Parts: sequence; structure tokens; C-alpha cells
Amino acid sequence: MISSDFKPINCRKCGALVWHGISWAGFEKKLDTPVLTIEEEIVKRINQGMSFECHKTKVSFEAVERSLPRIKFGKRPDSVILGEHICSSSRLFQFEPPNYWATQGYVERPF
Repeated sequence: MISSDFKPINCRKCGALVWHGISWAGFEKKLDTPVLTIEEEIVKRINQGMSFECHKTKVSFEAVERSLPRIKFGKRPDSVILGEHICSSSRLFQFEPPNYWATQGYVERPF
């Protein structure tokens, strides 16, 4: 069963390390692990991909889809922007998911 808490998994199709869980709107999502800059987010949206603003929870994080008005408004300082995973053959090997909130005083909890 899929949880609303995002967990790191390897994509079954391409083998990339991704976050897998249920978005704030209730849809199953796979998210890439690298944090997007605003320029990368715009390119992702132009290429028909979605972007998500992720907020830390007690166990993992929640992902809220970024609409165009949300992108214009910016992001909260305690959040990260991740892109929807789209399989690609050009992936770097990655074995550990990033800890996006380590420098913000949050206690690291194992997934």
C-alpha cells in the first residue's frame, strides 16, 4: 500500500532513486530527488512536467503541486521544490536520498 509519507525507492522502469508517495491532492507520485531552481522548474513545466513544493512532516514530507500562481508567488523558506519523475536513460547513480532539511535544525529520522 502506498503511503502519504514519501519514501525513497528505485524506479522500476529506469532504476533512478526517486521519492514515492501520495501528493497532498491524493494522487500517487514519483518525484526526482534533486532540488529545482526556479529556472529548472520553468523548464520542467514547459516540458509538460509538474513541480511540487515539499514541506517537512514528522516522518517524511508532503508534496503540494505548484500551479503557475504559486510559482509566481515563490516558495516558503522552509520548503524545497522537486520535479515529477520522468524516466530517462541518462541518470547518475545515487544510493542515498538527500536530507533537504538538515541545515534547518530538523532532526534526521530514518525512512
